[in-house]
Amino acid sequence: MENKDVIIIGGGISGLTAMHYIKKNKPQLSVALYEADKRLGGTIGTDKINGYSFDWGPNGFLDREPKTLKLCDEIGLTDSLERANENAQNRYILRGGKLRTVPMSPPKFLMSDILPLSGKLRVMFEPFAPKRPEGIDESIYDFVKRRIGRSAADYLVQPMVSGVYGGVAQKMSLKSCFPIMREMEDDYGSLFKAMIAKAKAAKKSGKKSGGPSGPGGWLTSFQGGLYKIIEQFEHLYKDDIYSGHAVQALSKNEVGFEIKFENGQTATAKQVVIATPANNASTITKSLSSKLSDSLGKIAYAPISVVCSGYDRKQIDNPLDGFGFLVPAKEKRHILGSIWTSSIFKERAPEGKVQFRTMIGGDGNHQSMELSDGQLLEQINQDLSQLLGIRGEPEQISIYRWQYGIPQYHIGHSDVLFKIESELGKIGQIYLTGNAYYGIGLNDCIKQSYKVAQSL
Repeated sequence: MENKDVIIIGGGISGLTAMHYIKKNKPQLSVALYEADKRLGGTIGTDKINGYSFDWGPNGFLDREPKTLKLCDEIGLTDSLERANENAQNRYILRGGKLRTVPMSPPKFLMSDILPLSGKLRVMFEPFAPKRPEGIDESIYDFVKRRIGRSAADYLVQPMVSGVYGGVAQKMSLKSCFPIMREMEDDYGSLFKAMIAKAKAAKKSGKKSGGPSGPGGWLTSFQGGLYKIIEQFEHLYKDDIYSGHAVQALSKNEVGFEIKFENGQTATAKQVVIATPANNASTITKSLSSKLSDSLGKIAYAPISVVCSGYDRKQIDNPLDGFGFLVPAKEKRHILGSIWTSSIFKERAPEGKVQFRTMIGGDGNHQSMELSDGQLLEQINQDLSQLLGIRGEPEQISIYRWQYGIPQYHIGHSDVLFKIESELGKIGQIYLTGNAYYGIGLNDCIKQSYKVAQSL
């Protein structure tokens, strides 16, 4: 039986980051990490196939979070960081069957064809929009429709929500997903007024102000793929990491907690950090607290399939001079969008080849998980061929299916979190970290794991 001060359950980015911070900042604590799978990383993975570099799930992070950059320095990866090139500034949204440039400034917005004239005029009336009804957890869609109109909600914000969360904007909570937007309205009465005020303050301090969805940042990864950070953690802490150890149950004992594994082994710890997806955490904590387990089980997930495909550049008519494109639900396509990975990162495809990362599924398309590989590829190839002018089949394909792909911060998410935190407080010495609670990005996971490590 293993006896530790701290046991971490889950070997994704959140669990590994928690281990790093505990070992660095609280070396007096003995710690071990247990992962159910044979490999570490969760949805983070990178395959190197015939000169292509395919990321399984997320493909980077925004370089706006100091803790993430400092973490990279602490584990020796600063020299391996790779920022996306200038093409990342060019983004497209499908409207009326045509890819249209996303305008990144007010003058470009007025000149663009991404919204009809009526939609543009409605956006300009944002300072005069009605106030939010009191006492409600407003959806992202309702907020945007109220402030800048239905057209902008359908063609600007809804595809962003599906691109980031795989979510349906009508179901997602504004205050849980984009709290800064809500704060800007509360503090200034208008997003435009808030952005002007923040821009002035940023100019005065010499910093960038970002936008309504949060601070600015530049997409960043590691040379060769995002999995490099997982490999580095494994290299540094391999002596205290146990893969292939699925936790069956968690219970209290005289020391603190007893962890029972599916292989029959047990371990004890004074404190436990659960860094698994919420659905797994719900199962693990069932025998410990039915209230905690039930609350964790209320956090929904969207299924996502990431299809990485490689083509000869000569097969494609589109100039591929950008980050990629998103597809609004109103366009009635199969895919959520596609990232032109080889256009923004080096060495992700062989010379003369290109790579796409195409997403299909999301909270509005759970049935996509029932498609065979052949059916999935048929739908994706149909959309990509029509939109990008592709001739022929891809020469390389890798499909990564995630039944529990992205946690959904639905309306009422903050109430669920309140119940979870209350129950954790009653139990004591047990902590949660991961992307199911206070932010889904890699930066959010790192910040939360840092807070957990500080709380031990």
